[in-house]
Amino acid sequence: MQVEQSELLEKSPLAVLICDAEHRILWTNSRFIAETGLDPQNLIGHLYASLPLEAIDKHTHLIQLFDTTSKNPKKFAYWQAELSEPAGAVAHYFALERDISPKHSYVDSSKLPKRANWVEFLDYEVSRSRRYDNPLSLLKLYVLADAKPQNVANQTICQTVKDTLMDVLRWADMVGNTSQDSYLMVLPETPSSALEQLESKITTAIEAQLKFLSADLKCHIIFGSSHWQKHDDSQKMLQRARQNLVENLEKFSTKSKR
Repeated sequence: MQVEQSELLEKSPLAVLICDAEHRILWTNSRFIAETGLDPQNLIGHLYASLPLEAIDKHTHLIQLFDTTSKNPKKFAYWQAELSEPAGAVAHYFALERDISPKHSYVDSSKLPKRANWVEFLDYEVSRSRRYDNPLSLLKLYVLADAKPQNVANQTICQTVKDTLMDVLRWADMVGNTSQDSYLMVLPETPSSALEQLESKITTAIEAQLKFLSADLKCHIIFGSSHWQKHDDSQKMLQRARQNLVENLEKFSTKSKR
C-alpha cells in the first residue's frame, strides 16, 4: 500500500482494515481501533478470522462486534474491496451504526428466515441447553481458495457453499454466512462425538459441488468447533469456536509452506 493511500485511509470517516492475500491483517486506521476497542497487539499479523466480528445478516452487510465485556454490542455496516497493491490485498470498511432502526437497518427482514438470525437462534439454543442439559455444538467453516479461475465469482462460490450446507444439514440446524469466506452452523442436539463424521460429510459435499463450477477451482475446507458446557453463554461458545478455527487455519498454513 502506498504512503498516499495510507494517509488518505487514516483520515477516512470509516474504520478501515487491510488484509494481505493470505487474509492476515497488514494495517488498520486509528478509527478502527477506537471504534472496536480491540487491542492493536492482536491485530497486525493476525488472521482476519481471529477478529470477534461476525456478519449477522443474510448478505454479510451488517457486522456485529462480539465483545464479552459489553452488554450493548456494536454493529457496523460493512463492505470490502480489492486493492491494486499489494497483490491480493483486500480493504475492509466498517461504518458504526449508532442508532439502528428497522427503517435504516441493513438487514432485509422480508428475506430473513422465521427464526430471525443465527445470533438469536444460538441464544435460544444455549438457553435450552442450560435448562435441559441438551447437547449443542457450534461449527465454523472457512473456505480457502487455493486456485480460482477468473470466470468463477466469489459470490458464486459463496452461494454454492451455502446451498450445499442447507442440503446437508437437518431442518433443525441453522446456517449463518458470517463473512465472505466463513460460515457458522448452530447444531442443536449434536454432541461433540458426531462432529468428525459431519465435517467429513460436509467437506465431501462441498468439494463435489465446487467441481461442477470449474475443474480448476481448488479450495480447502477448514473447520473450528465448540460444544456447550455448563455455565456457557453464546459469547463463550463463539469465542472457543473462533479460536479453534484460527488454530486449524494456522496449522494448515504452516503445513502448506513446508
